[in-house]
Amino acid sequence: MTSPASSSAPSHVAPSHIVVIGAGIVGVATAYELALRGASVTLLERREGAGLETSRANGGQLSACEVAPWAGPEVPGLILKWMGRDDAPFRLRLKPDPEQWLWLMRFLSRCRASARAERVLPNLQLALLTRARLDAYRAAFAGRGETFDMDHAQNGILRVFRDRHGLAEAREGMARMDAAGVEQRELSPTDCVALEPALAAAFQKDEIAGGIYCPSDGMGDAHLFCRELAAAAESLGVRFRAGEEVEAIEVHDGKTTGVRLADELVAADAVVVAAGPMTARLLRPLGVRLPVYPVKGYSVTLPLEEEAGPMAPNVSVTDEARKVVVSRLGNRLRAAGQAEIGGYDLTLEMPRARSVFQALTGLMPQMNPLEARAEYWCGLRPMSPDGSPVIGELAARSGPIQGLFVNGGHGTLGWTMGAGSAAALADLICGSAPQLDLTPFSHKRFSF
Repeated sequence: MTSPASSSAPSHVAPSHIVVIGAGIVGVATAYELALRGASVTLLERREGAGLETSRANGGQLSACEVAPWAGPEVPGLILKWMGRDDAPFRLRLKPDPEQWLWLMRFLSRCRASARAERVLPNLQLALLTRARLDAYRAAFAGRGETFDMDHAQNGILRVFRDRHGLAEAREGMARMDAAGVEQRELSPTDCVALEPALAAAFQKDEIAGGIYCPSDGMGDAHLFCRELAAAAESLGVRFRAGEEVEAIEVHDGKTTGVRLADELVAADAVVVAAGPMTARLLRPLGVRLPVYPVKGYSVTLPLEEEAGPMAPNVSVTDEARKVVVSRLGNRLRAAGQAEIGGYDLTLEMPRARSVFQALTGLMPQMNPLEARAEYWCGLRPMSPDGSPVIGELAARSGPIQGLFVNGGHGTLGWTMGAGSAAALADLICGSAPQLDLTPFSHKRFSF
């Protein structure tokens, strides 16, 4: 088995059969990347198809320019400021759950500027590898005369700021991005509107102090991506089994032996857990405690009828004041936001959901007439405390577990970093020449 980017021989004996748990962005891409290297793969998904949970209706941004972790020095104050508000961009719902409290302690300990800065470069490298892998997927489809349908557009991402203080803080990170090869440009308020005329109303209300534009970023539909890549993985020999609930991962004598379903054991000598917010729960019975916890987010999708199309943005926009992202996905417009740390509850609360629509129309009031056809959604993002995913081979407190791997904890950046993390993990599992050093993403960075 060799990497698509290398012809070097494997450095170890690769597994004969690999089970990947979870058919979201990360799991589907992992199965596909493993199959590219010649691996025998079974992909298990508890829902009826690919990309139906966290990957179903996210904000759509492929945003290498926005990979800084959420945890930062301003966050504790914002939590207190927004406490009790239904429309608060960040909401904390404390529960009698040790898992939640331990995660919060780790998260708050990362609310330092230095801690945020140390994760930016590793995340950026993963985002850039993802960008390269997505280009490779589309090229492979085009080479077969097929189209990779994911409503992709590389029109850049524009971050708009309401005040000069926020713009000045963001400006400080531009040099780091430029040094890593990601071009960004600071724009005046009039430049922002010239680039994206859909912001004219916000400009007229004096709500834009300036912006930062990253022309190499883009947007796309993560759900369509999952469906397309799952089908492509099956054409490479991956056995995709939907509607299968995993009950347990089987381990004997320190070695992974398979995955237990309701009435069947799927034998395997390697298992990749890419189960989104359920990742930590699947691993806990094995003595592996990962600090990956769900953070609920909301989105609203609006169909762009013929008369609405010219009023909608063509550039993906991040409103830093309202904490909402806006992406045009073909003939639809999607806005996403909100972060709620409240456990595994998936109840769609309409006041929270509508606050995303209100944030969108506060920025772009011309979208108000589309409210009657709005489709609301909520999902759980699997977040790590430090804002970087956990990728690699795992060990329990009692010792190593041969053949047990994880690819999870991407938070809001699963779309931005998923394909890259899949390629890097597939290199590790199959013994291919590494495209990325996975040391910064090891579970060992967390002390237990």
